[in-house]
Amino acid sequence: MSTTTVLAGTLLDDGPNASYGIEPSRAQPNRSIKWAAGFSAGVHIVLLFAFGFATLSSTDSNNIPPLNVTIEEDGKDLVHDGAPPVEATPPPAAHMLEDTPSVTADSHSTDAPRQTGADTAPAPSPEVLSAAEMPEEVLASAASLPETPIATEAVSSEFLVTSGTTEHVVPAQATEAPPVEELAAVPTTEREMLERQINKKMRVFEGTELMQTTLSWQHEGKMYTALLERHPAVGNTDIEHVTVQISTEEKGKRLRTQMQMKRLAFSHFTQLVDHWDTEVQFHDDQIAGRFHSNSEILVGYDRKVAPRFLGKVTTAARGFAVANTVGLKRRDEMFVAGFESGVRRISLPPRFLPATTGENSANAEVHKLADDTRIVFFSDGTYSLKRVGTHEEETIGRLADGPTYFVGDRRATLYVHGIIRGKVLVYSPERVVVEGSLIYSQNPRSVANAPDFLGLASDNVVEIARPKVTGPGDIEIDAAVYARDRFVVTDEHIPAYATLFIYGNLTAGTLSATEPRYATKLEFDRRFETLRPPGFPMTNRYEIESWDGRWTVENYDRVQ
Repeated sequence: MSTTTVLAGTLLDDGPNASYGIEPSRAQPNRSIKWAAGFSAGVHIVLLFAFGFATLSSTDSNNIPPLNVTIEEDGKDLVHDGAPPVEATPPPAAHMLEDTPSVTADSHSTDAPRQTGADTAPAPSPEVLSAAEMPEEVLASAASLPETPIATEAVSSEFLVTSGTTEHVVPAQATEAPPVEELAAVPTTEREMLERQINKKMRVFEGTELMQTTLSWQHEGKMYTALLERHPAVGNTDIEHVTVQISTEEKGKRLRTQMQMKRLAFSHFTQLVDHWDTEVQFHDDQIAGRFHSNSEILVGYDRKVAPRFLGKVTTAARGFAVANTVGLKRRDEMFVAGFESGVRRISLPPRFLPATTGENSANAEVHKLADDTRIVFFSDGTYSLKRVGTHEEETIGRLADGPTYFVGDRRATLYVHGIIRGKVLVYSPERVVVEGSLIYSQNPRSVANAPDFLGLASDNVVEIARPKVTGPGDIEIDAAVYARDRFVVTDEHIPAYATLFIYGNLTAGTLSATEPRYATKLEFDRRFETLRPPGFPMTNRYEIESWDGRWTVENYDRVQ
């Protein structure tokens, strides 16, 4: 008779009359031992699979990030992809078989597994016999078998390195924030003191080539330190700047503030006069922009006409004088933006810097003119040169993309008029004569960032030609004008009742009268706040350009 044995759901057929069930073994002892050994090995394999399936079914596979595990052992890298490190688990002993879920031969199913997700299907489980249903020799064989460790248990590791992507976000460890700087307004009295001290200390820079210096002073028991750093003009139209960093200490706190200062060019003033001619007075004149005089000025008015200063007026004198008045005028009617006396002098340099040396020649095209020459500018950017008093044909040229200088010889007079399309300086040590209007091809009043600039400069005289040359009407000069000795209107006593209009700047050692030929109106070119005409001279005065008037406060306790 053949015998059929069911082990863990496996059907072993030993004859044609196979049937399901377990009966005491009638085989010879050696054959029973072989069957018992095979049965034990099968039980171990089945239990291992069952334990693995139960472990996998208890974890939602959708939430397990793929990992790469690198185990270093004795200099060798062992890499396991897609699984976390496996703990060594001893094989089930014989006494553990009683806790194994029993499986009937005809059901081929187990109890419902624990659900870990809505879409997780129950993992199939192999059929396992209970310990009560096992033959005694099988149980004895299973108990006597040596325990076989899991392969990974034999691996000793010192370093465990994992890599992979995951949807889980690990919050970064919080770090201590750096000290937060606070802002505090500088009190009014302290602000006035700082401005006064800085303006005073800036005299250290005047007339020197110092690039940096540190100054200190004490006020009401507090020490102040100022670091001054010079930023020279890098081009012939730029402005020199100075950065001032002021620091002090108060109640365990460090305070600092920073201001920006600029060196004033003579083109920063609508009008600047070194010495006022006592035979000349302001009458039918209007000046829009800042005005400065190193001496006392004279004003005259009547019931219909009075001078108007629309910008702030400063003078090194004690005040102003009044002459030839009819009626009464309030001070603020003439000095709309205020009048300040007793300020520092702004000295004119003894000689204009030659245009062919130093910064004035940088990136500039220079035309040296040995004789009296007439220069006419045209709106297309061209110009003509012709020597005065000769029958030579005029020379036609085109202004350079950069600055263009027309430089007269020591005795040469340069005559100019026309339309400027470019950046131009006309300089003569002796005399520059304006024969007609000089206007920009692009009007800076209506064209943003208009590129045209003109400077007229002389160490002696800048002059408006006589009426038969200029014509009887108004004349307009778009330029910064520098007349070291004198600005002159020729034949000013001839009544024309026209207007001399200057858009830009007029700096002069002194001024002639202009009436009755011209009433004068001067308006500041606002581009001169940040730029100057090519090579135009600068003063020895600095002023605060920008400052928010606030302390930056740092607490010592928070500063490492």
